[in-house]
Amino acid sequence: MNIVVKIIGILVIVVVFGAALGLWFLVSGGRDISLKDLRAKYEVDQSEYVDLDGVLIHFIDEGDGYPIILTHASYHSARAWDGVAEILKNNFRVIRFDFPNSGLSGLDSKNRYNVDHYQEIISQLSSHLNIEKFHLIGTSSGGTVAFRYASNNPEKVNRFVLVNSAGMPRTKVTNPNRPRGNQFARWLQSYHQSRGYWERALSRTVTSGPPSEAHIEMNYDMNRRAGKREPARTFMRNYVTGDPEGVLNKVKSPTLVLWGLSNPTVMHLEANVIQHWLINAPSLVKKYESLGHYPYIEKPELVASDINSFLLGKYDDLLRQTTMAKVNMNN
Repeated sequence: MNIVVKIIGILVIVVVFGAALGLWFLVSGGRDISLKDLRAKYEVDQSEYVDLDGVLIHFIDEGDGYPIILTHASYHSARAWDGVAEILKNNFRVIRFDFPNSGLSGLDSKNRYNVDHYQEIISQLSSHLNIEKFHLIGTSSGGTVAFRYASNNPEKVNRFVLVNSAGMPRTKVTNPNRPRGNQFARWLQSYHQSRGYWERALSRTVTSGPPSEAHIEMNYDMNRRAGKREPARTFMRNYVTGDPEGVLNKVKSPTLVLWGLSNPTVMHLEANVIQHWLINAPSLVKKYESLGHYPYIEKPELVASDINSFLLGKYDDLLRQTTMAKVNMNN
């Protein structure tokens, strides 16, 4: 009997020690990946870097023609636009970049992880590239940055595209960043998000089929980058919706709003609210059946086709009709 008790005691000690060791491994960053290794794995031939006010920004500049600048979503990077950029670069000069602490960009020693500073990065990058005016495309939290930039800099933005943009008023229920799971699970995930976590998260937002293995792996790698956690928390703490109606009222660029009808993160009616608030900009809304929060990843050829058509003026007749209908409705 004593032997059985001793064996059970030893097993308990081993289990407790193993669990403690596992938690220490996670909390201490044992599964982190260095920025150096990320760059070695995810740089492309067109990858470039520029120091913008003390932050080393990674950007990709490819194609010829009228310039387009793209902003990416939270937890993603410029590489999320790969499929769309591959098509758009046949007609345009396509420039996409990583926000600080995202993708392959460096950290900000001044801790300016907020929408206002991210607008400054657009200004600084376009100035560095000697671009005076450009088309602007933004998605999710990058859409918030983009529509505030378009509002504050109407002379810089020629045409404007929003894809499932964040930035609308939120309640506790509709906040996409609301806490999920039990307290222990949230604590654990604040230190480590497994590959399985990202597979589940992407499966909820990529609704037309399972996310690709490459997409899952990239998100897993980008979000376990060493030193990323606290700056990411800072951005979320700093993120406020403010007055999106007043901001969108000041946008003057012709605007295309694209949305996934199966989007579980920001519901499709928000596209109509955005259009309603674009009182000084002719606008179109197009919604995609069966696509979720990242339609440009799910069906890049479909999204790129619509963006191409809009930027090349092929939707202008429809744009005028929609604008006139909007004017008549308001009179």
